[in-house]
Amino acid sequence: MYRNLSVDHSLFYIEQHHLDTFLSIAEQMESYDHIVKEAALHKEDAWAIVFNAWLLLQPDEKNHILIQSVDKSLIYSSNFIIYQAVTQDSHFQSIKQRKDATPELLFLAALYLATGLNEWFLYVMKTYNISYMAEKNKEQGYFNIQYRTEDEIQSFLEDQALFIKATIQELKTDSFSKIIKKSCENAYFLYLENFVNQQV
Repeated sequence: MYRNLSVDHSLFYIEQHHLDTFLSIAEQMESYDHIVKEAALHKEDAWAIVFNAWLLLQPDEKNHILIQSVDKSLIYSSNFIIYQAVTQDSHFQSIKQRKDATPELLFLAALYLATGLNEWFLYVMKTYNISYMAEKNKEQGYFNIQYRTEDEIQSFLEDQALFIKATIQELKTDSFSKIIKKSCENAYFLYLENFVNQQV
């Protein structure tokens, strides 16, 4: 499903070469696709989360500075709140800042983070009695809402407001940190098992 991704799936201003690099590593690591699971969002949208997580994991360098898309920050505001929390998480940073981080490790981390986040979204929706959003997201698609009718966009924005409120409440607990920790650990252990220990 990663083949359906486009530059448009990024919540940040990026160029085609970013997507091309991602697609190249995704193709090389295709045997790990099963890590991406459906939860609050269907698998195609989950791949957009993988892509955005992968972008966030890239080293902070002069030629790689992620800038939020202004248009998308208005529509997908909850995602930016969540990505902000992700980037501030110590477990995420421990993967991102590793001096020996390879493309394989960063890709595995993006896969696990996407699945963890997708499951956490569903957990938040269920906890705060807004799980109807998951069905709507799966039915209508999440990352293509800007192409919908004005009424559908308005409904989506109203849902976003409710989800943001729930997200902010839930971020005060440790559920988010636990899911990020678990995702990063799973990625690192799988990386050690399949890439590092194989070389020894």
